[in-house]
Amino acid sequence: MREIEVKARVNNLESLVDKIKTQNIKLGPKLEQHDIVYGQPGKTDNEFGSVWLRVRVENKTKTYFTLKKSVRGHLDSIEHEVVVNDPDELKHIITQMGFKLYSDLTKVRQKAKIGNIELCVDHLVGLGDYVEAEMLVTDNADYKRVETELWDFLNTLGVSKSDEELRGYDVIERANRE
Repeated sequence: MREIEVKARVNNLESLVDKIKTQNIKLGPKLEQHDIVYGQPGKTDNEFGSVWLRVRVENKTKTYFTLKKSVRGHLDSIEHEVVVNDPDELKHIITQMGFKLYSDLTKVRQKAKIGNIELCVDHLVGLGDYVEAEMLVTDNADYKRVETELWDFLNTLGVSKSDEELRGYDVIERANRE
């Protein structure tokens, strides 16, 4: 599947959550997600066709392994994900395949599903608050149409495209660290 998302920095998280509630959208419970991302040596941030591997530990209990292959940049990728039961062994496998640690971040996320859109309200430790709207689509979906639909939805929540963030969280974390 292909995941297309749009993202914005949130200046007033309380105001956004209030707006979400007034639209009768119910956010799920808070999830702590610790993401460790590995990149291919020699590849730049999400260049076309680059592969990124993520090990996500959710609430310190469940681990997901995700492969993302960049299509149009940071927020448009082919994605495959499975649950794994041994994250430490998986990390050894990834490094033995030649992938290098790219980023390591923790966020607290609340999600809601509105039709075919997933809404994510995120607090990134040390980096601030963000909101994402994303959609899983076929590999050949019309990017511009999906992007417009996602922004139209975020606008109903008072989120302005002027606050758009074009980078993935892994790239934001790495840039902040360097």
